[in-house]
Amino acid sequence: MKFLTSIFLSACSIVIAFDSTIPVLHLPDYTNEETRSNFIQKLETAASEVGFFALTGTGVDPALLDESYDQLVAFFSQDFDQKIALKSKDGQRGYIPGESAKGETRIDFKEFYHIGREDGTNAWAENVWPEYPTNFKPAMIQLYEAMDTCKLAIGNMLTDLCHLPSGAINEMIGQGDCLMRAIHYPENPPADAIWAGAHTDIDFFTILPRSTARGLQVLNKDGEWIDVIVPDGAFIINCGDMLENISNGYFRSSIHRVVDSGAGTGRYSVVFFVHPRSPDRLDPLPYFVEKTGGIRKYANVTRMELLAERLIDLGLASKGLMEFFVNSGAVEKLREVGRFSPKAEEALKKAGFELK
Repeated sequence: MKFLTSIFLSACSIVIAFDSTIPVLHLPDYTNEETRSNFIQKLETAASEVGFFALTGTGVDPALLDESYDQLVAFFSQDFDQKIALKSKDGQRGYIPGESAKGETRIDFKEFYHIGREDGTNAWAENVWPEYPTNFKPAMIQLYEAMDTCKLAIGNMLTDLCHLPSGAINEMIGQGDCLMRAIHYPENPPADAIWAGAHTDIDFFTILPRSTARGLQVLNKDGEWIDVIVPDGAFIINCGDMLENISNGYFRSSIHRVVDSGAGTGRYSVVFFVHPRSPDRLDPLPYFVEKTGGIRKYANVTRMELLAERLIDLGLASKGLMEFFVNSGAVEKLREVGRFSPKAEEALKKAGFELK
């Protein structure tokens, strides 16, 4: 199904239509008291039925994105030995040569660079910066700060949508461990690979400014892969597992992937993962438990417990993180609602942990 976005040039004359494959919302409509209610209704439909929406009017300078992509092209064009030297010890910052999505058998044909908040507050790890290209660091810091500001506008929207007190979500995500991932998808992936396998995002929500090429797809309710096509300059926002958890499944953390279009060209994109603070609770809110039938279907867990399970599932968790997860009681909490990952359970047992 396509959602029709119209730009009205006058109150009664020409209408230019653009076919978007996901709902499109205009941020100034949220800040305008006369249009806010209608905006929130559209946001609820998008979050509950699609899990993805496009956001226009973000105010982020397109020139900043142009400069950022110039720097990414220059960095990723270097030899592998030069890039891998920029990998942090724990893999949470700097250059990463690739990964595979949860549940995906094919390898992801991509490389990326992880960047966190530069001031170090509540940071998961220290940033790692290359000497070349020389403008890489300032461009990435500026882009991170722009995404970090944008997330607060979205946080306000979601606070209203979740019927929470003013500022509640931004209190969680304001200093959360948000992660910016700059990605290069090389051209012509091999037959046994995919640019990015089917997955959901573990975060609260994700912000994707425009990429350099198409390729993002979302799985709709009918089990069909839909190309995500949005107006020029629009940001793509998608709900993550943590938002799905607190909404008791009302908001969809939709499965998505990135596929090569066959054009013989590569793709660059930036993904900003928005996280709450580690101890923040993600228990399903009573409002959504009632709205979804009165039965709690998701676990009463913290952000760190949910993130730890995903990292264990992906084989990215340290022994210490595994120990934290087991000792937290999260295994029992997730099992209670039938949401404990079999792959994570297998990994814990293989690491020598005894699970009840």
